[in-house]
Amino acid sequence: MKSCFLYAACLFFVFMTTSVTADCDPRTGPAGSTHCYLNADHYDRYQCGTCLSNTYIVQKTKGKSQCRGGTFYCYYQCMVERYGAHEGRVHQDCLCDPNVQLPQHSVLLPSSCYSPDGTDCSWYSRCLARMFDCTGQAEYVIQFSEKTCNSFRESNLNFTAKGLRWIDAARKCLQVELVPLLHLCRERPTCHTIRKTAFDSHEPCYLSPYQGSSMCDMPPTDWYKFYSHVKYDIQSSHVSPVFVAALETLIKVVSNCSTNNYRNEIVNNLYSSDVRLSLNIGKHSTDDMSDDEHHELAHSIVLRISLSLHWNQLSTMDWYAFAVKFRTQEKSLTSSTNPTTRGLKIQVICLR
Repeated sequence: MKSCFLYAACLFFVFMTTSVTADCDPRTGPAGSTHCYLNADHYDRYQCGTCLSNTYIVQKTKGKSQCRGGTFYCYYQCMVERYGAHEGRVHQDCLCDPNVQLPQHSVLLPSSCYSPDGTDCSWYSRCLARMFDCTGQAEYVIQFSEKTCNSFRESNLNFTAKGLRWIDAARKCLQVELVPLLHLCRERPTCHTIRKTAFDSHEPCYLSPYQGSSMCDMPPTDWYKFYSHVKYDIQSSHVSPVFVAALETLIKVVSNCSTNNYRNEIVNNLYSSDVRLSLNIGKHSTDDMSDDEHHELAHSIVLRISLSLHWNQLSTMDWYAFAVKFRTQEKSLTSSTNPTTRGLKIQVICLR
């Protein structure tokens, strides 16, 4: 009896995705159309919904939700997509007014943009970049993602069978996790949001992509190959903040692997040291600098050190550096108080 109850509860959870069909035909969609509706049986207020394919919904929720009745398309609630909440209070960023038109797309995207399969690396430029005219680091993240996607398609033979399974699953996961940026609810995502979402998705997609092996299942030799590809793709464009974020993610993933032998194999080849610098930059404070500017400064400082110590391509030393703001109390010769000295803590990670 208990098992039957659990099975019924599971079915209820899976089939709770709404079957509202206004402007979302269960057979043809179209994917990407939005609607403001009230699902009074499970939520307290109106919320946004996006017409999406059942394939995407199953992938995004890792099999926990799907269109009711096995239809090809249905509306996917904002609360399920953003918070995994199938009932209760509707959060502010999902609320909508049924009497007010929802934000409209500035461009029309093909249905394939809303259900990527990971095999089409042009998805980043064809869908994401087309929707958002970003510059700077956000633009580079989009370009880097497409470049890395292509490079791994062209170098599959260099990885083991486990590595190939992980690459295919992770590549699809990274695209699926960015699809919500194409869904317009209350407001249009900013370029900063795009960059943050892209990097935040890397760790979960590396560790547990849907229906795919984890990076932790790969042999360490595959991890080193992946690291080398990422390093080459990023450093070839000399954008150190993106390099820092990508490499930090790789280190975090390794530290979260449950296999001690695997983690130790990688970590034992990593060395770190901290350098603290007190900066005198006139009236300007390092507090006025962005995180990217801090990382760029750290990168340029360590680059000069590496050149003087010959950490070049002929060396077995590989490195990256990032900055952390700190404050120290230094005793002044002209004052009885201890003024705060602002500076940078530069952490240098070396891979042997």
